[in-house]
Amino acid sequence: TNTNLPVMSTESVEIDDALYSRQRYVLGDTAMQKMAKSHVFLSGMGGLGLEIAKNLVLAGIKIQVPLLSSKCSSLSVLSVLNERIVKVIYFFRAEAVLQRIAELNPYVHVTSSSIPLNETTDLSFLDKYQCIILTEIKLALQKKINDFCRSRHPPIKVIVSLNNDM
Repeated sequence: TNTNLPVMSTESVEIDDALYSRQRYVLGDTAMQKMAKSHVFLSGMGGLGLEIAKNLVLAGIKIQVPLLSSKCSSLSVLSVLNERIVKVIYFFRAEAVLQRIAELNPYVHVTSSSIPLNETTDLSFLDKYQCIILTEIKLALQKKINDFCRSRHPPIKVIVSLNNDM
């Protein structure tokens, strides 16, 4: 687990034209360079979170994913089990998924975080990201994270997936 991510620099990043030729043609070199230097925190590894992670990695954006979710929705069928057992299963599932996602693009650094994201979490660790993407998060926590990110200078961008059962 690597939690010491570099801050965005102004240096030029080499872009592999064989891998990114179409994307580079549509977006341009400036956008591609910004994306290559970006760090995104993605919370939630359900169906939507996995699709977002895949798309970010294929686009060349570095992501970090917490391994312990505030909600283990993909394992809700196991609700009869002890909560700790469910979290352990979720942890190992997330680790395996992250390894597979990382294989999609060798130029992208995919890392995991062991910081639990809940109402008591010190959110200062989010300062190193340019964007926070939240899925499977309760509304109260979404608001807390959004308020924190808006208070930063420059503000951290926040993307939230609305979920009716939260």
